Amino acid sequence: MRAGPLSNPQVIDLLNKYFVPVTSANELRDDDRVRIYHEFHAKGLGIGDVHVYVVGPDGAAFAGLDIGRAMDAGKEIEFLTKVASDLHTQPGPPVFAPHPQSAAPNVPADAPAIHLVSRKLIGKTSWNEFPSENWIVLNKQEWDQVLPAADAKLQATWQLPPAASTKLAEWIYPQTEETRRTNRNRVDEANFRLTLVTLKGTMGRAKIEGHVRLRHSFYPGKPSEDFATSDLVGYVDFDLTERLVKRFRLVTKKADYNGTAFACSLVSVSRETIEGQR
Repeated sequence: MRAGPLSNPQVIDLLNKYFVPVTSANELRDDDRVRIYHEFHAKGLGIGDVHVYVVGPDGAAFAGLDIGRAMDAGKEIEFLTKVASDLHTQPGPPVFAPHPQSAAPNVPADAPAIHLVSRKLIGKTSWNEFPSENWIVLNKQEWDQVLPAADAKLQATWQLPPAASTKLAEWIYPQTEETRRTNRNRVDEANFRLTLVTLKGTMGRAKIEGHVRLRHSFYPGKPSEDFATSDLVGYVDFDLTERLVKRFRLVTKKADYNGTAFACSLVSVSRETIEGQR
């Protein structure tokens, strides 16, 4: 399968040397975004929620590329090369150093955050080109429910309560379109069963087995019966005396969204790690 343009080395090289790439979330409606949108329409340069907008050094509309041609690496290379030439732009190093696109939330010292990554498995085109990310924050009480009783013995089992289960489950689906920062997921099933498999002193490990089924429409504002179903497996390491989770890992064994396979991982990240990356 032909690689998408944003994975093409020549496209990446052109963007790094001659442009300052900027992405804009659909839900944002700031003055500059609205101005650019209307200016491109007035100049006949094309518009759309998914569109390449190039503005000049003065911020004025300069050139546009529709999504169809933008998804063709050859046409995008031709477009970017011509724009750089027309603007007489001199090549240089990237203006901004590479950095994470997903900002981690603030979390307390005794409750790690969970970084979720999900993507479809059917190829590198359009929605499937890149993974989606999200952050899940459980409070100390919810993390405590992940742990066994203080006097638990090997092979003891327990279920994660509904509130914490729902928090873990409601974002387990692949990338879809979003235009507003609202949770539009309906969790129908969220079962997480834990089994104590290792116990050495105060340190322990529990195996996690999960099953999730949730409804999440691909497009916002268009109710539909789109379902994500997944079976998951993982583990949690903890200190029983301190009642602290040290490490949490959960991945899909099998996952399906409307007939398309996807994969998802949920990984705990400590506050120290998050602060060190800011």
